Amino acid sequence: MSYCGVFAGTCLLFNLFGVIGTESLSSPENVTRLLDKLLLNYKKEVRPNFGVEPLYIETDIYIRSMGPVSEQNMAYSMQCYFRQRWYDERLKFNMENVSQVTLSNHFLKYIWKPTTYFLNGRRSVQHNITVPNAFVRIRNDGLLYMSRRLTINALCPMMLMNFPMDKPVCPLYIGSYGYTIKDIIYLWKYGNDKSVELAEEITMSQFDMHFIEANNLTDSTLGEEYSILEVYFHFKRHLGFFMIQTYLPCCLIVCISWVSFWINRDAAPARVLLGVTTILTAAAIGIMIRDGLPRVSYATGLDVYLNVCIVYALAAMIEFAVVHYMLGRSETAGGNAEEEDLLLTPEPTTVAIHEHEGDGEITTFLQPPDDLEEQISSKKHRSFFYRFFGNRFRYSRKKNRVHEIALQGGYHESRIDIWARYIFPSSFILFNIVYWTWYMRKRY
Repeated sequence: MSYCGVFAGTCLLFNLFGVIGTESLSSPENVTRLLDKLLLNYKKEVRPNFGVEPLYIETDIYIRSMGPVSEQNMAYSMQCYFRQRWYDERLKFNMENVSQVTLSNHFLKYIWKPTTYFLNGRRSVQHNITVPNAFVRIRNDGLLYMSRRLTINALCPMMLMNFPMDKPVCPLYIGSYGYTIKDIIYLWKYGNDKSVELAEEITMSQFDMHFIEANNLTDSTLGEEYSILEVYFHFKRHLGFFMIQTYLPCCLIVCISWVSFWINRDAAPARVLLGVTTILTAAAIGIMIRDGLPRVSYATGLDVYLNVCIVYALAAMIEFAVVHYMLGRSETAGGNAEEEDLLLTPEPTTVAIHEHEGDGEITTFLQPPDDLEEQISSKKHRSFFYRFFGNRFRYSRKKNRVHEIALQGGYHESRIDIWARYIFPSSFILFNIVYWTWYMRKRY
């Protein structure tokens, strides 16, 4: 059966295939006869050079857009022109003034094509708007050039230990689905350095393209060897987003927690509220940032910083608890405040005994034992109500007297607060120096 009979006439055939000549255009009749002759005994199931030698397929990629790169899905996507070239001697032709013809994607149904696929691909698609974005060009010496516009979605395993100061490397593996190196060998068209080209206008929100590395190798699977092309995209992450949204807010939150060191140690509600607020805010920032990351079993660089900030805010809260505990001991047992000792220490009860000896009178002052008042009080008031309400009344009266002392004598600082004002900022600055030196050294 002739090629014209298959496609029901010369006019339909010419509408199906667009023809471009490098020197001049040929008539539709000549093109029809040429294609009729080329496909007359053509077997698309059999590869070129079958049984003779492996077929070499030259490949190059032109990337039009890159991204997004997803840490949560461990994947990336890009839009590119995927081009392949190979020789098929069955498609050689000799036509006057025509050195090559460019045919639409429909012609690909009737010729042999390499079974190329992406080994680490995920949901890669070919664009079909407004028509399938693919074409094939045949040269008179049998060279076929096939180009497709694809969106490739591929896996990108990442090690996030240095996140966000890391440099992700995303691979792309290209091979044949079924043909071994005895049948097909893949090569980069322009060598390893220039076969993967990036459009100049490409920009990414979170990354810079550091460099592209391309190689070709042979992989062994189930005892068979396959030709593989590999590309490694080396990215460099931008730090601006994380500095503005994470590092700077966390640093400010830690600094705010230090304000409690300058608040009166008697102002427990203010210091507790400040401490709880800073801890919860730092924890909320950490939860928000981790939502966009995979649930890895190790701590990232960002986790280290967030957890240290939470520890500092918690340490400021614990510092106030220590100060408040020491203040309570001072109120009940004396402490270092002399004013409190004078007011809170009960005056001893003195008993005067008058004796007459001769013409004069001798007066003797006796002081009862320290625990006498306690013994009398315990014997007199042993009921539950007295012990409960009486103790609370005495504690409230004592607090009021301490407050009066503070008003009269001014603000009394705690030595722990004074030391904390120097220890907390200096240690936090030291931590930042060590942190940024360590991770920036790995980044560069």
